[in-house]
Amino acid sequence: MLYGFDVGGTKIAFAVYDQELNCLFEDQTPTPHDYASFITIITDMVRQADVKYDVKGQVGLGFPGAINPEELTLNCANVPAIKGRPLIHDLSVSLERDIKLENDANCFLLSECFGGSADGCATVLGVTLGTGVGGAIFVNGEILTGKNSFAGEIGHYPLPATLLKKYPELPDLTCGCGRQMCLELYVSGTGLGNLYKHYAKTSLKGPEILEKFRAGDKIAKKVVDVYFDILAAGIGTAMMVLDADAIVFGGGLSKFEILVEEFTKRLPEHLLNDVQLPVIVKAKFGGEGGVRGAALLNYKK
Repeated sequence: MLYGFDVGGTKIAFAVYDQELNCLFEDQTPTPHDYASFITIITDMVRQADVKYDVKGQVGLGFPGAINPEELTLNCANVPAIKGRPLIHDLSVSLERDIKLENDANCFLLSECFGGSADGCATVLGVTLGTGVGGAIFVNGEILTGKNSFAGEIGHYPLPATLLKKYPELPDLTCGCGRQMCLELYVSGTGLGNLYKHYAKTSLKGPEILEKFRAGDKIAKKVVDVYFDILAAGIGTAMMVLDADAIVFGGGLSKFEILVEEFTKRLPEHLLNDVQLPVIVKAKFGGEGGVRGAALLNYKK
């Protein structure tokens, strides 16, 4: 059996899959605030599944952050209980088996490349548009993590100079990473709000902005237009490096009904002339993708 955990700031999702990737069981629990409780909760859920299915299941866990490649500790600001902790070692000891951990955006993309929207593609760029912007790269059957575990972090690309030339009035924002004008400050859900506040001089959340857009509000239409230009420019930079077969969008903003159409229309401006565009799709598995991808960390075709 394949066990998948998707760890978030507020909840932990858990699912059990068989070797044919059929989901047999799902559960979730609030994310604890202390490390000891975290270890106990994961251990108990795994042990209960072992008993239920009379098997010693293989465990994969996705989380929002990166693994320090030297110390094997976690850089995970959104889940304080496991930040800086040697989770791989401690869970392996507690559960008496090997544990696989991976960034949640990587898990999302892995799921989409095995039976999902990008199934059969050799090179895929995954983009999650939520509170922040996550990115992941899939090449020839595997997720590319990189030396420092941040391959695919397109949310921290700086805005291209060509875009700043087109929109010199864009606000100069500071990212939580400490850098200026990172892509996610403008194309995440938070970023959409940043753009609206800049142009409308008042604050609204993402869903409210999209409702105003649908109602024909002039400022909201301007904000959405700028949003898609920034998104296409940022991902165009990644495509000039990766030249992917497919781009898969996930996260809350991927549900915006005009996303694929508008992005596809604007992307060629940021690529070389006459190149073939990648397949541009939304995720098949949605909210299940993270936990399914975590289970896939142990999948053998």
